[in-house]
Amino acid sequence: MNTKTTTKKYKRISKYPLSVPIPVQGKQSLEQPNVVKFQQLLPTIDGIATGTPNKVIRQSDAASFVAQLPNLAENQSRIGKIYNNTRIETRHLAIDLLSEEGMALTANDNPIQSRMQLYKEYAFPLAEKVARKALESAASSVETNNYLHSKLNIEDSIRLIVFVSSTGFIAPGVDTELIKKLGLKPDTARVTVNFMGCAAAMNGLRIACDHVLAHPNNKVLLVCLELSSVNAVFADEVNDVIIHSIFSDGCAAVVIGACEKEQAIAQGKVVIKDHLSYLIENTEDGIVLGIRDNGITCQLSRQLPDYIKNGVGSIIERFLASHSLTKDNIDLWAVHPGGTRIIENAQNSLGLTDNQVADSWEILREYGNMLSPSVLFVMERMLLKCQDFQTATNLNYQSQNASQQTKALTGIAFSFAPGVGVEGILFQKL
Repeated sequence: MNTKTTTKKYKRISKYPLSVPIPVQGKQSLEQPNVVKFQQLLPTIDGIATGTPNKVIRQSDAASFVAQLPNLAENQSRIGKIYNNTRIETRHLAIDLLSEEGMALTANDNPIQSRMQLYKEYAFPLAEKVARKALESAASSVETNNYLHSKLNIEDSIRLIVFVSSTGFIAPGVDTELIKKLGLKPDTARVTVNFMGCAAAMNGLRIACDHVLAHPNNKVLLVCLELSSVNAVFADEVNDVIIHSIFSDGCAAVVIGACEKEQAIAQGKVVIKDHLSYLIENTEDGIVLGIRDNGITCQLSRQLPDYIKNGVGSIIERFLASHSLTKDNIDLWAVHPGGTRIIENAQNSLGLTDNQVADSWEILREYGNMLSPSVLFVMERMLLKCQDFQTATNLNYQSQNASQQTKALTGIAFSFAPGVGVEGILFQKL
């Protein structure tokens, strides 16, 4: 299957609360025979890439098509308004739900076994394509003077794959296929994160960071892949219409490494400083994932926007305060583009301007809600802009004052998990 990918190199990175000091052997005295010098180790984003299936449907065409389905006649008058309110213009899908194949798939009696077979068929090539782009990005960013990493090629440096998905379950799965297709070592460890919904990328990043801090010579490949289209069902339920109007397909891959604090600063790396995880009280009905005979389902409560509006602001503020930060210290806000009311209520809860969440709105408009990869699409777009800005600023500084340095940019990214849980990271672009 053909895929569309975007990628960019990141040759910089840094980190603190997640940082772990590593021992560096120094001169020892008779008085202190076991004393060693410690340097701070930081988890870094060494490469990132995103991609989507090539099939693209316009939201206006999808609305017209769904409104004509006979079994949705009772809700026909509401369908156009539902689609229009999403502020989505296009979505990328593995299966074109407006085609004969798509119509056959959305039948209620289509068993989950056949849907998982379709997931396997479309997931493998998309994951391989995007993962290769992330590895290429990481390979070009490896610094030869970093003694923590050997001269192994990037494929041999990957010692763990973290695979994330809530829309497909197969074993052996995508992780095993990636080991073969990418030429990774057969003793590469594997971890899967399932059924954590839109926030699962944050869980995957936590696992990856913990691994490289414990094994600084290693790198981790994180792959988040969601194919909502293989689970599409149209019964005479408004929830099915809402789900179809929002969700789409996509993949994001990230290579996580580690380096010392001084190198991270010198090389201007992207550093993951800490992780956020908070379960909002009494919100269990907000996001509910399930498995039925005819596919994987998602039920969104009408109260979900209120849960986000009432909970997110205080949660983020307390998290930032634990790092002696306030909202004014945050330059980059990667808010999960889960839907119009998701972004709006997160924005209102945090008191953010339209400009501060502009990247989230752009990803929603162009792609819809891809679940776990979505926030990584937002981060990638932000980091590309930051790199272009810092490059231009550096050139300007060099012409005026070579001793000046660009300002480090602090960011926070977060998504929402069933529960409702808030999962996020605090990062910095040095």
